[in-house]
Amino acid sequence: MNSSLLPLVFLHSIGFTQKALSRIFATNENYGEFYAALSHETLRNLRFQDEKIRSILEAKQKLDTAKISGLIEKLDVQIIIITNPLYPELLGQTPVCPYFLYVRGTLPTHTDLISVVGSRKNTPYSRTALSEILPELVRKWYGIISGGAYGVDSLAHKTALEHGGYTLAVFGTGIDRCYPKENKELFNQVLVSGGALVSAFPIGMGPEPYNFPIRNEIVAGISKGTLVTEAAEKSGTLITAGLALDFGRDVFAIPGEITKTTSTGTNALIRDGQAKLVMDAMDILSEYETMTVVAEKIEVLRTEKFDDPIERSIHGLLGQGSLGISSIEDALGIDIATIACKLSMMEVRGIIEMDIDGSYRVR
Repeated sequence: MNSSLLPLVFLHSIGFTQKALSRIFATNENYGEFYAALSHETLRNLRFQDEKIRSILEAKQKLDTAKISGLIEKLDVQIIIITNPLYPELLGQTPVCPYFLYVRGTLPTHTDLISVVGSRKNTPYSRTALSEILPELVRKWYGIISGGAYGVDSLAHKTALEHGGYTLAVFGTGIDRCYPKENKELFNQVLVSGGALVSAFPIGMGPEPYNFPIRNEIVAGISKGTLVTEAAEKSGTLITAGLALDFGRDVFAIPGEITKTTSTGTNALIRDGQAKLVMDAMDILSEYETMTVVAEKIEVLRTEKFDDPIERSIHGLLGQGSLGISSIEDALGIDIATIACKLSMMEVRGIIEMDIDGSYRVR
């Protein structure tokens, strides 16, 4: 790390907020000079209140700068200020972007990033849905962003890693803290894979409750779209979705069972027109790519869906035009009961649909 940025880290550690640092260094990045000359007078000139001034000066006296410098070197932490070309482009366009980020690993060099948010107590439903949606996004070079927490966050990171994708975890703690501690190995895997760990909080800061709304702002702001699964009516997940909407970003939602409380918020986003209903990766990709490309990808996905040779044959027939069940029976020479069963299964999975005249066609 550039040693000239260490005084900025020290200032953050003794009580200067990201907002204050942005204001102080808007036109001059003289971190070392400012830190060295820090006094009651300079802070009063910057309109800090007396109580805050005392707190900052006392913290400076007690600050173990050698320890902080050692941690930054040991963990290979980068300090990426907002004027740095490496600062995430989309995050820099938001009104709440931090003045600088603590980064371990490699920041993405593109903006094709999708954040994934959901319950910390995810169910097998989310695991199944994300295991079908995220691998296709990864194959199309979309990075997966989340908050490194239990549940859906961890699931999103792990799924991206399992399929060789890029993933970035945004911390609600200092970059040197592992929270939750059970995810230590996961975070190591993120770094080994070429991903990144990011924080906007001072070295050593623990998981304070007021940190996580800020963490959520970064998750929403760094991504071009946010995918929501299993969100209760009042949850941090919905807050993140709301932030994405405020930033003018896309929100996508995986619908859930109407009888489950973990689906209430997600389904409400869809009902109220705030999120696009997502049944597969194409529902997300279609927002960002030309219809020609999307059509090609849809055909690939559909081909991949058929392990059953009868379903594959039925799909091939219906791809040429609508057919009734008797016509399918005649074409394939398979008994009508078997065909009816396969048609029902394919209809439930959303691959085909029945027309008003009783014939079937590809969706």
